[in-house]
Amino acid sequence: MTFFSVLLSLILEQYFPVGPHHWMQRLMRTWIDRVPNYCDTGEETSAKVAITVLIIPPVVFVLMVHLWLIYQLPIFALAWNILIVYSFMGFRQFSFHYRSIQVALEEKRLDDARHELAQWVGPSLNTETMTESDVVRHTLERAILAVHSNVFGVFFAFLLPIGPAGVVLYRLTLMAEERWRFGVVSPKLMTIIQKFRYLIDWIPTRLTAIGFTIVGNFEQAAYAWRFHQQKWDTQSKAILIGTGGGALGVQLGEPLPQMKSEQALILADTGEVPIQEVGILPMPAHLTAGASLVWRAVVLWMILLGMLTLAVWISP
Repeated sequence: MTFFSVLLSLILEQYFPVGPHHWMQRLMRTWIDRVPNYCDTGEETSAKVAITVLIIPPVVFVLMVHLWLIYQLPIFALAWNILIVYSFMGFRQFSFHYRSIQVALEEKRLDDARHELAQWVGPSLNTETMTESDVVRHTLERAILAVHSNVFGVFFAFLLPIGPAGVVLYRLTLMAEERWRFGVVSPKLMTIIQKFRYLIDWIPTRLTAIGFTIVGNFEQAAYAWRFHQQKWDTQSKAILIGTGGGALGVQLGEPLPQMKSEQALILADTGEVPIQEVGILPMPAHLTAGASLVWRAVVLWMILLGMLTLAVWISP
């Protein structure tokens, strides 16, 4: 049931994309925005209560429906799984911006690509003076994070024993952390939701990175995973963007700082090799390669899930 739920959800999403105005997305955003208004008083206890209120009711409801359908109406349990996975998993939630930037760069419309990137990322990123390479770099970085949270993270959350409830738990936490980051919530609540997101995203982040490493340039991806942690502000970003860039053979993130002569001499004396950049500077062609990398990773995990499903069916 798991394999077909994911497969049919992916196919359905290609023909009927789930956009930001989908009813499920609007329902989750409304729920996320209202919880702090009633539970967040700025204290640690109230922050924990807010997280509990945010997570428990939707997750329990989805789980109870899932279990009831399994024992009463199994065919509708499959439909329920598809509905939940389809509502939260999908390329189309971010691929419109990605494709628009790709087309603009192919047609040498750099200003349009900058504008589309600014619309995608928001005011936190100034794109006015970006070069073509900078636009490609930020587009790839944003796409890698988006494909993890909207596709691979949902995929791995669905494999949890609680099934579709795991998808709701995962996406609700990520959406809350992203919306509260720029909203009016207390520092205590923000700190707790960030810690909770890191906890539930620890395994999915590494599984996504493993997929990129296998289907891309293995050596460069593994090197970036190991040595480029300092290039991003969080470990999750470092792992995802580092392995994604390494798998593509392209330099992502800010350039590594120049090594001082004293440090270079010390490394030379000890025989250690200094940390280096991997790959080449981003070019518009890398956007096509990035889309191909993602689809190869999707095929990889679907094949593994299909083999696991077949093994369960034929086992005595």
